[in-house]
Formats: sequence, C-alpha cells, structure tokens
Amino acid sequence: MRKSLIACVFVLTGCVSQSQPGMLSSKFDQTEAAQTRVSLGLTYLKNGNYTQAKKNLDMALEYAPRLADVHYSLAYYYQTVEEHARAIEYYDNAMDLAPRNADIANSYGAFLCEQGQYDDANKYFTKAVESQRYANTALTYENMGLCAREQGLHKQAIKYFITALNHQPSRGKTLLLLTQEYIDTQQWEKGADSLKRYEKMAQVTPESIWLAITLAKGRADLESMQSYGEMLQALYPDSARAKQYATLAEGQPRLKRTQKTHQTLTVPAAQQDASAAAASSTQSSVAARVAAANQQTRAAAQNAAQQTSESAAKQPDDAPRPTADSTQTVDDERVHIVQRNENLYRISLKYNIRMATLRSWNNLRDADALEEGSTLWLVPPEQQTNQVVE
Repeated sequence: MRKSLIACVFVLTGCVSQSQPGMLSSKFDQTEAAQTRVSLGLTYLKNGNYTQAKKNLDMALEYAPRLADVHYSLAYYYQTVEEHARAIEYYDNAMDLAPRNADIANSYGAFLCEQGQYDDANKYFTKAVESQRYANTALTYENMGLCAREQGLHKQAIKYFITALNHQPSRGKTLLLLTQEYIDTQQWEKGADSLKRYEKMAQVTPESIWLAITLAKGRADLESMQSYGEMLQALYPDSARAKQYATLAEGQPRLKRTQKTHQTLTVPAAQQDASAAAASSTQSSVAARVAAANQQTRAAAQNAAQQTSESAAKQPDDAPRPTADSTQTVDDERVHIVQRNENLYRISLKYNIRMATLRSWNNLRDADALEEGSTLWLVPPEQQTNQVVE
C-alpha cells in the first residue's frame, strides 16, 4: 500500500539557529521556525538521514507544540521507522489539533489501512472526501479503492476507482488499478476499455503492456498475447515484467502470425523510441505530455491535409485518382504508405507483422531508414505485383 504524505515546503527567511527554545527574542516567530524545522526534518527523512530528521522535528515540537503539522510530520516519521503505536499517537494529536484537515485524515486513513484497521481507515478517508476545500479527492478515493482491494472487496474497489476517475479523469495510476480489478473479476471488455483510456493519455509502461498481455490471455487471444509480449521485450527487455512474460511464453505454443489483427496497443508519439522512459509519477507532467501529444497530433493532421491538397492541385485532370480506401493503404492492404514520424516498429504493431518479416519482404537493412511517402510491402514477394491499385 502506498504511503501518502502531503507536506508544504516552507521558505527559510532568516537564521533560526541564533535563537533557541527558552532563549527567544521578542521578534522570534515560533510558528515560522517550527515550520522551517518541519521542512528540514521531512527533507532529511526523505534522504534517509533519520537522526537529523528526528532532531529537526523535535525542535519543531518545542517551538510550536500546538501546531498540527508538527504532530503530522512526527506521525509520518514514526510510521517510516515502523513504531506504529507512536505513529497513531501523533496522528491522533494532529487530528485533535486540526479536525478539518483533509490531508492529515487521508494520510491517517492510508496508514490505518496498512495496519489492517479497515473500518477506522474508511472513517478517516470519508472525513477527507467530505471536506469541500480538499483538492486531492481523487487520491483519497484511490486509497479507498486500494483498501477495499486489500480486503478482497472487488466490487467496492471498482466503485472507488471509478469515483476517483470522475474527479480526475487523467489519473493514469487509477486507470491501471481499475484495469487490474476488471481482470481479476474477468470483465475483459471493460478492462480493455479502461486500458485504452490509459493509452490515450499516458506513455506505455511495462505494467500497462503486462495488463494488455493478461487481457489477451483472459480472452484466449494467444496471437495478441504474443504480439504484446514481443512489444514488452523490445521496449523494456530488462524489466521484471519482461522476464515474467518470458517464463509465461515457455508454456505457450508459438503461433504463426496472420497478416493483420485489429488488436493493437497504441504507442504515443512521444514514445516512438524504444528507449523512452516510463510515465512520470506526477499528474502535472502527465497533463503536459497529454497537451504536447494532442498538439503534435493536430499539427501532423494539418500537415497531412495540406500535403494532400497540394498534391491533388498539381495533378493533371487525366491523372489517375486514388480511391478513398487507398490513401494510406490499398483496399487489400498489400502495401503501406509511410507517414510522417512512423517507424518500422509502429508499422509492425499496426499490421501485426514482425519487424524481421517486414525487413525481409522489403529488403530493408536499416529499420529506421524509412522515408515519408515510401511504399512498404505487407505481403511476401510472391504476392507482390507492380500494379497494386486495381
């Protein structure tokens, strides 16, 4: 279960080391000093320096013993070092001092869920989401879903994950969790739909590809499962999921590919390179990627439309006109016209044909040396003809 702490970073505006507890000047701001110590303490805690973390948090408590954030931070410290009784004590103190603080209530609920105290956890989660000024409602509903999942309450977990997405539709982690719940309850179509939603707004990751593999296996679609497995091993060969798939594939028959299936996994434009990094964990960067991807898609569409218009204008009246079905591929799909920013890997996914096969059929030495507008055969040489458009 993921631990959650939302802490503010306070700006150090003066040297507080000159004033110590018990020897305070008349202008010394104890609350500000405590907040500074809390910030320092949490930074040390994050970096693994527990001694300095505890020292700064203790100083914060001396400066402002009635400040809820101080008790909240000490609760998190004791949670981290697994002194659970002390953590509960300081969480209770923090809630007594700030009973309407939804961030504290959410973190306390997550901690209690980790301890298996599900009813108490749900009480604090509910307290958090009922706060009208709480900005992290989606996070808390996700935590509620995780807590329900820990108890094996799949129906409730699905309900909470859907509610989280209602508050934040672009929350990629929740979409993956929802997909997993649909898989666990064998709701294959709903699982596929939620995974498609994820693919539209976030980068492909080992986990998302693994979910696609699991969905294909659940549907008894071994061909798609094999295709996704090859994608996983190509994009993330050193990942734990790639190793897991290799073990799974050992017990599966090796299938001969058909020319094309409609079961494909969308790789965002920002991730065409196989070495692209996994999705960022922050929602702000996800939003930035979505905006960039949308902008790139619009620009590509505009450029394609402009090129098509210019090409049509230059053709003489008696020139043969391609049919609507042959603008990108002919109606029998024997060839593919390479589009802007396409590479052989994306084309192989689109038509479910292995890259090695495409290279062999087209005498390609360099898979990346594809020029926009060039023709790529999708059939073996014996089926290739000079006249492809009937």
